[in-house]
Amino acid sequence: MVVQETEVVCRPNTDPFDLNLEWQMRAEKELNECPETARKNVVQLRQKLKEDLSMNSRVDDVFCMAFLRARKHDVDKAYKLIKSYYEMKRKYPDFYRYCYPSERSYIYDMCFLTLLPGTDKLGRVVTVICVRNTDFSQISLEDMFQVGTSSFEVALMDPKLQIAGGVAIIDMQGMSIYQQAKLVTPSAAWQITNCVQEKIPLRVKAIHIVHQPLYFSALYSIFKPFLKSKLRKRIHLHGSNMESLHKHISPSVLPKEYGGTKGPLNSKPHLNLIKQYEHKLRDWSQFGYDKKIPQ
Repeated sequence: MVVQETEVVCRPNTDPFDLNLEWQMRAEKELNECPETARKNVVQLRQKLKEDLSMNSRVDDVFCMAFLRARKHDVDKAYKLIKSYYEMKRKYPDFYRYCYPSERSYIYDMCFLTLLPGTDKLGRVVTVICVRNTDFSQISLEDMFQVGTSSFEVALMDPKLQIAGGVAIIDMQGMSIYQQAKLVTPSAAWQITNCVQEKIPLRVKAIHIVHQPLYFSALYSIFKPFLKSKLRKRIHLHGSNMESLHKHISPSVLPKEYGGTKGPLNSKPHLNLIKQYEHKLRDWSQFGYDKKIPQ
């Protein structure tokens, strides 16, 4: 099937240096990156990973650059983040294994976590988290995390996403008491915030919350202790005011539920992306702690 240009969620690329001049300049400005030094950093990081016999890590260029860019090319911090990433997978395997579309596409079809085609006004990938679409009679909290793990690890093959980061829209409209009981707990809050802030190389640049209930402050108080001040400052509350949201994300990118010009929210472009790279997920499952290191 041919994917139309307007349906492209992101552009995975095995060459993280394949950037035009505009993006090279942005990487230099935001991440202190210059191509020559970045290549040397990849070599240095790869060597550290190969010398660490406690884990079998990916060492390909796009993987190394994702972590280097997440830590603004501090090799030691990038190495530490990779160790934390694999430690998370070892400690909580039910949360961070992959969700293969060929086996469980129905989970993606629920549209509780959807990567949208297009970007916000600063070139950042937009993820919609629609809480009411989470059917806990069919899936578990662990399944939700697996979809997130699979989606962002594929998306992070896109060099522009590595540089620009991503933003999230969290839609709280129609969230049931049962969904709150599953998602708004100290353990779930810790798992979510710890993963986003400390374990994966995704630069979360903004969180836009829409249709929050009147008792949002009580729900937020569960998450707040786990949020770093930097991320707290990046949370924007819009309520039902979509014009407020549109100051950050153009209606041309958004589904109609958020005052956009697109059709209804659907998972098809997102699911197509993960299907296309499912073979990569299966390859990556061999890596981590307690995994055999090839001789």
